[in-house]
Amino acid sequence: MEKTSTTQIPSPTQQASPPAADCERVNTILDQLVVGQQPTVEDEEYIVGHADDCSPCFDNIDKQRAFIGFLMTHVGRKGAPNSLPQTILSRLQTEMA
Repeated sequence: MEKTSTTQIPSPTQQASPPAADCERVNTILDQLVVGQQPTVEDEEYIVGHADDCSPCFDNIDKQRAFIGFLMTHVGRKGAPNSLPQTILSRLQTEMA
């Protein structure tokens, strides 16, 4: 019996589906950030969630910079725990013993 594939190859007449997320909303929010306008809390939550799903929204370098600035301001960075160096040394000593 011959093996067959279940993968469907799109025909030339089929169009690629547009991103499911609302990219226009992201562009509007980023445009507002570029000119210094602060986003609403709802917009903040939306754009953070959208960043995980849609990289084409961030193809313009100015918008990338605005997005990075937004993330640094509103999301922040988590620091390493103070105990990290000691934990690493302890595990190394255990492995080397």
